[in-house]
Order: sequence, then structure tokens, then C-alpha cells
Amino acid sequence: MPIIPIQRFSSETLSTLVDKEVKEYLNSLEGRDPTCLYRQIIDLVELPLLKLIIKHTGGNESRAANCLGVNRATLRSKLKRHGLL
Repeated sequence: MPIIPIQRFSSETLSTLVDKEVKEYLNSLEGRDPTCLYRQIIDLVELPLLKLIIKHTGGNESRAANCLGVNRATLRSKLKRHGLL
């Protein structure tokens, strides 16, 4: 099945928004180094993504995993991590 690219639905792309927010966050640290930045950002994006795809698939984990391009065990692990199971 071909990959359908995410279209721009607003004037800003997801990449642009992440760039802007991370720059603001780093500036707010006033020279200090962030802690666990990668995990924080992934969690912020992953949680709403998981909620939306589970809703979109009517709770069908196999369909949701397929939509996300991960296997069902990985999806379940992510759902548990975010308290969605």
C-alpha cells in the first residue's frame, strides 16, 4: 500500500512548529542543558497521535498498528506507556 504523505493543513508544518517550540524551550533554559528532551518531545507528539488513531480505527488495535506502520505489540507497548490500556 502506498504511503499517503501528510499534507499541510495550516500555514505551519509540524516540523516548523516543533522547530519553533524547541527553540523557545531552549531559550527559556538560559544556557542550561535540557534533560531527556528527546523523550519529552516524542511523548508530546505520540500521546495525541495514539488517541486520534485509536479513535479513527474504532479501537481496532490491528488497524491502528497498520495505520501507524508498527506491529501490534509495539502499539500495545506505547498505549501502556501512555496509560491508554
